[in-house]
Amino acid sequence: MESEEFSAAEDGDTFVFKGKNSAKDKKKRFSEQQIKSLETMFETQTKLEPRQKLQLARDLGLQPRQVAIWFQNKRARWKSKQLEREYSSLRSDYDQLLSSFEALKREKQTLAKQLQKLVELMGKQRDESSNEGTDHSDLKTFCPADELENKLSYFNQEDQEEEAMAINSAGQEWWEYWPLND
Repeated sequence: MESEEFSAAEDGDTFVFKGKNSAKDKKKRFSEQQIKSLETMFETQTKLEPRQKLQLARDLGLQPRQVAIWFQNKRARWKSKQLEREYSSLRSDYDQLLSSFEALKREKQTLAKQLQKLVELMGKQRDESSNEGTDHSDLKTFCPADELENKLSYFNQEDQEEEAMAINSAGQEWWEYWPLND
């Protein structure tokens, strides 16, 4: 009994027949109708049971192995495209988050500068009130200058930590840390 081999090309639209004249390998393309039928079946089922594979092969005038290989290649291409779509979506989300983060960082710096100005203003008022001999204890109880200075130093410390993190990870992309699920 002769052995016959079929293999589908990467694009899924061609197949190679290797029969008794293997020196004269023929490369045939699937017809438009065959491709359309295979695509339609793939939309409903990405994996065929052997019985369905035999029936589809019979209907299209192909060998069951050709149908199996076409479906295998189509699933591989479909999975690659799905990963590309997911990557694009994640990249878009990341870019939006990065933009929001940068805007919030700028806003934080602006607020820290305003806080610094207020601390300086309160310090001047405290100095003026101590020179005049009047007691503004209600101003001190509202927000002591020492507490404001502590808050300001906290903001400056956070900025330094963020800058250090940005420098440490500047050469690395975020996706290098995320494993791709198969």
